[in-house]
Amino acid sequence: MKDQIDVSVRRSPKYSVFMGIGAVLGIAIAGILAIFVDPADMPMGYTVGKGMGLMLLVLGIGGLFLGGLVALILDWRGRKKAKEFRVDAQIDMVDDPKEIARRRIAEARGEDPDAGADEGAAASANTESAPADDTHAQPAVDDEGDAGTGRDSAPGSTV
Repeated sequence: MKDQIDVSVRRSPKYSVFMGIGAVLGIAIAGILAIFVDPADMPMGYTVGKGMGLMLLVLGIGGLFLGGLVALILDWRGRKKAKEFRVDAQIDMVDDPKEIARRRIAEARGEDPDAGADEGAAASANTESAPADDTHAQPAVDDEGDAGTGRDSAPGSTV
């Protein structure tokens, strides 16, 4: 069934990338600030390492949030610049994902997608209705005719 639908096309930022870049920039700024810290100016009980860790944590999380905020602003601006198009769409009226996939594969091969529907259903019905019965399985027979022993010679003989 062919139909026309309206779609909106717009650019959208990847939030994880923006947030990751913000966190990395925050950590880099914390590293640069740690270079200029004088150990004598640190409060009592704090070392340069503790101060560096605190700056990494605060500026890293701050960069994470600022990167997310930048992504939100870019996404908001992208929604305003979205373009509307009317396109042809093919709507599948089948709920079974396997059936949809089978039809698409048949169309890609240039075959009639409705031709194999009855054959595929009959084949799957035959495989589902036949129970797997292992009670009639034959034991493995070796070259010498020794059933199920796993040896190449008869019991009691030496090779």
